[in-house]
Amino acid sequence: MTATALIGVDWGSSSFRAYRIARDGAILETIATADGVAAVSPGGFPAAFRGLLGGWLDAHPAAPVLASGMVGSRNGWREAPYLPCPADPIALSANLVTVEAEGRRVLIVPGLSDIDAQGEPDVMRGEEVQILGVAGGGADLIVLPGSHSKWAAVDAGRILGFETFPTGEVFAAVRDHTLIGAFARSAAPRTPGEAFARGVRRGAAAARSGGVLAAPCSAPAPCRFAARSRKTTPANICPVS
Repeated sequence: MTATALIGVDWGSSSFRAYRIARDGAILETIATADGVAAVSPGGFPAAFRGLLGGWLDAHPAAPVLASGMVGSRNGWREAPYLPCPADPIALSANLVTVEAEGRRVLIVPGLSDIDAQGEPDVMRGEEVQILGVAGGGADLIVLPGSHSKWAAVDAGRILGFETFPTGEVFAAVRDHTLIGAFARSAAPRTPGEAFARGVRRGAAAARSGGVLAAPCSAPAPCRFAARSRKTTPANICPVS
C-alpha cells in the first residue's frame, strides 16, 4: 500500500474537499462534501474536522495536514493573514497558522493580496495553492475559471500578482435574470463551438475599448435578425466580462 505523505484540504465557504497524497504527488483518495465553512458553528471547527477526516487521521497519524481556503478567513477556524504579492511556496510555508483538532496539528495556508494599477486591493484564499501547484510549468499567466475567476501572473514558481473577475457570477446573473439571457435559458445545452470563440473575441475587444457593458446587449441580436443559427448563438453570451 502506498504511504500517505500529506493530507491536503481545500475548505471553502460551501464545500469541503480533502486529498490523500503520496510522496510523488499522486492522489490516493479524495473526500468531497457540502460541509463548507459557512455551515460550521463558532468553535465547532475541531469537531467538524474530526468528523470529516477522522478515518484518515487515525489511519495516517504521521501525515502532515495542510488546509487552505476560507478556513483561514476571519469566519473560519483561525485567520491566516494575507501575504502580499509577489509570493512563493517558501513565503507561504513561513507563515502557516497552526490549529489543533483533538491533538492533531493542522497547518492553515495564508491567502494572498495584491494591489492593481489603480491602487485597488484584491485578495484570494485557496486559489494560491492551486496556482503554485502548476506555476513551475513554464506558463506566465494562469487562469482559474469560476464564479470569481482569478488571472495570475507567475514567474519561476512565484505569483507576481493577480486580478479577480466575476465572470461566472455575471454570466449566471445575465443568463438567469435578464431579458438579454432569455434566449439562452430556452436553448438546449450543447458543447460551445465557434459561437463561444466569437463571443470571447468580441468580449476581449469590448474590454479593450471600454465598452464591455454593450457586448451582452448585442448577443441576442442574431436571433432577432436571423443572422446566425439559433443553435449556435446562445454560447455567444458566455464571455461578458
